[in-house]
Amino acid sequence: MAVNDLTILMAREDIRLIADLAERFRVEVYLVGGCLRDHLLGREIKDLDFAVSGAIEELPRSFAELIFGAFFWLDEERLQARVVKKGDVGITVYDFAPLTDHTIEEDLCRRDFTINALAVKLCAVEMELIDPLHGRDDLRNEVIRACGPASFDDDPLRLMRAIRFSAELGFAIEEKTWEAIYCKASLLKGVAAERVRDELFKTLAAPCCGSSLRRLGASGLWPEISPLPACETFEERIPLAEEAERLCSEAGLAVYLDREVEGGITVRSIIKLAAFLGSNDKYWVKNLAERLRLGKEAERIMGLLCRDERKAYEDLERIGTERSMFRFFRDREPAGPGIIIIARIMGAISANFYTRLSQYFTMDYDIGAKDLFLSGGEIMGILGVPPGTVVGEALARLREAEASGLVNDREEASAFVKNLLTNKEPMR
Repeated sequence: MAVNDLTILMAREDIRLIADLAERFRVEVYLVGGCLRDHLLGREIKDLDFAVSGAIEELPRSFAELIFGAFFWLDEERLQARVVKKGDVGITVYDFAPLTDHTIEEDLCRRDFTINALAVKLCAVEMELIDPLHGRDDLRNEVIRACGPASFDDDPLRLMRAIRFSAELGFAIEEKTWEAIYCKASLLKGVAAERVRDELFKTLAAPCCGSSLRRLGASGLWPEISPLPACETFEERIPLAEEAERLCSEAGLAVYLDREVEGGITVRSIIKLAAFLGSNDKYWVKNLAERLRLGKEAERIMGLLCRDERKAYEDLERIGTERSMFRFFRDREPAGPGIIIIARIMGAISANFYTRLSQYFTMDYDIGAKDLFLSGGEIMGILGVPPGTVVGEALARLREAEASGLVNDREEASAFVKNLLTNKEPMR
């Protein structure tokens, strides 16, 4: 690696500010880990990690003030702090942690993978890459290699992280590292569910989800994440996730698909997982949501995507009005086009109707549109009744009639409600 490569990175204004603070507080500060890896690979850097020999609170707090960012503790007991800066091009995250060993080399040797065991000392007389485990060579050779025999024992989440890095970077997992993952897969059961969830969805967000799922299965890690509900084998489910990935890339709905439902979990990743898991009853989905500690919105989307609605699609394609399509999407918010992507994968709708529904959602669907042709007040006027359960039931019946295509405009809606007065079955 040429000195110029480091010079470009270290000339960043934010890094120079931290270097100035290191001199002011008379501490050693090292830029470490993934940001150096990404710089060497020519990838965009958004998160920067620093190892600090002292002033672990004073330095990041002062830095936050200088850049008008926000300081908070990630783990106050372990003195791990974070500064977040919102800018025109997005959010930049700066993490600060104390050196855990006597030297930076010892600290790096305790990290996860050699490609992340890199550091540069700020304010050094000579700028050089500190690389005790030859991570630079592994970057050149495109290899994921554990830092040492105890790497996975120190943090079993690294078992999953190796597969995620392999997917994100397109690197191979070194043979001994793979053997260690296979032998120590059971350690994952001791990791907090929230951490497993976050790593799973990061893995699903990476390209080529099929390869990642195969590795999760072959390594023995998947049973520690979630059991498969269906009778199919693990391998038989993977092509469905791959097809979901393909359809998502072609859908032209990047804004919708890349929306974060909750921290780090996008709609796109939920669709891939739902396609892999297949149709299941609501109790199974609820158990899965509890196991992965999903929030309410993510759980609802998963539930809608995993629900078998072949009859609803048959009715929708038979009726085919814009009003019926509106009601279909409105009743399934916020699953949106994710449900039709899953339906196409499962063969529940034809290619032509899938295209039509996608175009309707993209060009014509308006969630703020009027829900029914008639309001509750208008129904009260037609029926001559005060607010109450009768109006509620009339609204429900009108909603069903509009969704089924029996009612297609205000005139038909009014006639339908008037007909309820002569219906022998009473409204309660």
